[in-house]
Amino acid sequence: MMRPPIPRSLYNRVSLPRAAHRSLSTSTFSNHLSHHSTNKTNNLRTIRSRTSISSTTSLSQPTIQKRPFLSSFLPNSDSASKTRHLTATRTLPHAPAPLFDIISSVESYSSFLPFLTASTVTHRDPTTNYPTRAFLTVGYGPLSETFTSKVTCDAKNWVVEAQSGAKYGVGKKDGQGFPGEDEGLFEYLSTRWELQSQGEGKGTVVKLDIRFEFRSQLHAAMMGAVEGQMAGVMVEAFEKRIYDVLGRA
Repeated sequence: MMRPPIPRSLYNRVSLPRAAHRSLSTSTFSNHLSHHSTNKTNNLRTIRSRTSISSTTSLSQPTIQKRPFLSSFLPNSDSASKTRHLTATRTLPHAPAPLFDIISSVESYSSFLPFLTASTVTHRDPTTNYPTRAFLTVGYGPLSETFTSKVTCDAKNWVVEAQSGAKYGVGKKDGQGFPGEDEGLFEYLSTRWELQSQGEGKGTVVKLDIRFEFRSQLHAAMMGAVEGQMAGVMVEAFEKRIYDVLGRA
């Protein structure tokens, strides 16, 4: 059975004007766009906020490598690292006797040996007149120390040796005292010159042996730049002294 048609008058009552349709559509779209923009802005703010928090967290917890202040400056921390043994050798075209006379003249050391700023003989052997005690001042840059040294001159074996420090029995009661003797660079210091004849007219081998122990790791670090060259430089200076006094054979 067919449904009766809706009267046109009733249709007109429920229908909206076209302008109203357009107004409703525009309003709905605007509200939707506004809601979408608000959500987008809020989302963007949330993202920025999260990014800011993440960056702040990353910067507030940096990775820091901690090292002791002197770890890269000091060579080692054990006492053995403060002990040094240096050697140097030269062959000179002279007999050992005149070379020995120059080496045993301890009072002249400061005039030609580097790192030795003063040398004063305080005691001599009454028979040979060779020195047996001396004040020797060792210095480099702002560092300096004066030692009471026990000197041994062995003309038979062509050896001259100067030893300082309690290790060799040279302490406060052995020899004359001096200001600051307990505040120096070294615990002990030993220098040994040895001559070996190579035969008639064949020259002489000169050997220098230096042994010492730094009093502190700081001194060891400060002297580290020159300590390895010390023996070689001293032998070169002695060689120059020989040529100045004896000439070239």
